[in-house]
Amino acid sequence: MISHAIKVKKRDAEKVKKELIKNGLLVSTLKTKRDNEFVYFPVIKKCEYGEFIEKMEFEEKKKSYIEMAKAEGINIDSISIDFIGNIAIIKLPEHLINDKEKIARFIIKSNRNVKTVFLDKGVFDEYRVRKLEFISGENKTETIHKEYGIKIMVDVAKVYFSPRLATERMRVAKEIEEHSVTIDMFAGVAPFSLIIARYAKPEKIYAIDKNPYAIKYARINVQMNKMGDVIEVIEGDALQVIKKLPHANHIIMNLPHKSFEYLPYAIEKGDVIHYYEIIERGKEEKRVEDIIKLCRSHGYNVEIKNMHVVGSYSPAKRKIGMDLFIS
Repeated sequence: MISHAIKVKKRDAEKVKKELIKNGLLVSTLKTKRDNEFVYFPVIKKCEYGEFIEKMEFEEKKKSYIEMAKAEGINIDSISIDFIGNIAIIKLPEHLINDKEKIARFIIKSNRNVKTVFLDKGVFDEYRVRKLEFISGENKTETIHKEYGIKIMVDVAKVYFSPRLATERMRVAKEIEEHSVTIDMFAGVAPFSLIIARYAKPEKIYAIDKNPYAIKYARINVQMNKMGDVIEVIEGDALQVIKKLPHANHIIMNLPHKSFEYLPYAIEKGDVIHYYEIIERGKEEKRVEDIIKLCRSHGYNVEIKNMHVVGSYSPAKRKIGMDLFIS
């Protein structure tokens, strides 16, 4: 599309962009252009912020899926969406179910990396696997997700994986010392283990899961990221496997519906436990008291640090993370 434009030095581009936006001069529907020395902004009219160009060809920006939906009278502000590799998984309120095909097409059209859209119908079975309904695109469930330079292969129909924990995984990795030992009790496809191995430089990580599909992909991911010398993937029930492992400096307990039930096994084996649980709003302090009592009943003291909200689970419940220092 043809537009007026201004030409500015790269070093001045960010400052000029802010001024253009503030004064309503930037054409927001067109993409900015650049070369080795200059940045070219599409503008509504001649202005003083750079060398004026009467006519210049610009590429139109793609509309977001939210904008596309609104243009057809569909308000999708209330939907939840996870992007896992080139797969999008959406949760829809009941009143939008009849528009699911349209919404899926909008998502694919506005995101060039998305090839497939599924409807999330809830988590089921002991492996926390999502029940998915295919809506649009390529009917496939396997993809490679990238997170902080790590490649994570996952089959979204056979294993549970949440891209929303990326920041939390990096937070934990920064807490772990070089040459330490970590046990990832409920590892899934091993995203925590992979991030820790890359950024914390530990001596050893034991990644445990009893879902055979999770184990399959965890092993693929360890090899794909060349971490076989650090991460040992173990198939089995964590409660049995952990008894046979050496004492660990850190234990990851990302099984938020059952963590408290399994905590007694972890405190026997770890110095610091990175603990996650789904807790009702307003009952967090009560759970802290419960954890202190449980540890004392097993002969241990505990100091709880870094309690924080990891994410919302429902209007009444949240996923809470905390670091338990055992002594």
